[in-house]
Amino acid sequence: MKTFNNRQKFYSILILSGLIFLGSGCSKFASFTKESTAPSTCADQVIARAFNLHENAKSGLALYFEERTENQLYQAYYAASDSVFESRKVKKCWDRRVSHYYAMQNLQEMNSSIARVIKRNMPDNDRGEMISVYRNQYDWLMPNLR
Repeated sequence: MKTFNNRQKFYSILILSGLIFLGSGCSKFASFTKESTAPSTCADQVIARAFNLHENAKSGLALYFEERTENQLYQAYYAASDSVFESRKVKKCWDRRVSHYYAMQNLQEMNSSIARVIKRNMPDNDRGEMISVYRNQYDWLMPNLR
């Protein structure tokens, strides 16, 4: 029978306490980083990205009405179209459910509504062309304009 000497006992206690210390530290690691260790699904991630883009479109439209800068309007339009494009990717996910399909449909409807509002507020490219088309009809009203 083999007996342990003091040095071997010390090393075994040191290794055992180190393993316990590391094990308890790793269990606290997930709460320290505030990230979930559970795997997230493909469809959930796609819908979350599409919803974030939808929120960006809504906030861009709100900023346009507040600041009246065309840049915000164009960014909101592209965010809405990107949200629709992103939501369609849920069809390619292996773990999609009926709820994901309904979420995709809802996002497409909401984004198309936002896009309609944005299109109504977009400036015309050349307002001078419309004026020149109708100018000849109203010459008799203002003859001194030419």
